[in-house]
Amino acid sequence: MNRFLKYYLFGWIIICFVFWTNVYAEGPDTRLRSQFGITYKPLKTFDITASYRLDISENLSTFQRSNFELGVGYSVLKWLEIESSYRFMTGYNKDSHRFKAGFSTKKNTTNKKFQFKWKSLFNFNSNYLDRDYWKMEDPSWVFRNKFKMEYNISKKLSVSVFTEMFLRLKNSESYFYRNRFGTSLDYEFKKRHSFSIGYYYQLEYNRKSPENNNTFEVEYNFELKNKKKPKLKSDPTESYLFN
Repeated sequence: MNRFLKYYLFGWIIICFVFWTNVYAEGPDTRLRSQFGITYKPLKTFDITASYRLDISENLSTFQRSNFELGVGYSVLKWLEIESSYRFMTGYNKDSHRFKAGFSTKKNTTNKKFQFKWKSLFNFNSNYLDRDYWKMEDPSWVFRNKFKMEYNISKKLSVSVFTEMFLRLKNSESYFYRNRFGTSLDYEFKKRHSFSIGYYYQLEYNRKSPENNNTFEVEYNFELKNKKKPKLKSDPTESYLFN
């Protein structure tokens, strides 16, 4: 086994041990996000995604909300992709809508083992899709940037570390209010089937009720196969006439 992977897995054991033994202790909340997604690529440069995510909070004991999301992405260049999505979030207390749009870039190192990624998104949340409601209460506007470093252990297995910053945008003022620091392990165990586990720590500030928490993530994604059009056999007579 790759030495780097051994150290990484050992670090995961430490993370799980520390936070699972302190699940019911006083401190940041421990949460779990479980997601199932489907991706369809009608073109090599264009993809459509649909996903469902279940969020559990209160130290893994309480349903928080369900998330239904639909998005599209387009590769402008090999290193540049633009994307947009809509998410409907529903829980016991309220429902809300989220719209996102942004871009992501990537850069490989010389040996192609390491890859650096940067994703920049602009999103807003609203409890209702109503213009009159928006006039009375402005939607929540957020600008977020995620920096990620990925190490490819093999063609199917990779690990990564990341940090993400959240900037709240308001008419009167703008301020940073959230940071995330995390890691993930991604594995393509079968063609078109991928699995990921991750963890991040969320730190909030400049808020009346900051939600600092430890979040574990489990994700499965399936890519739908795009059926290739059968090649038409050429007619030798036609070829002769037009040559």
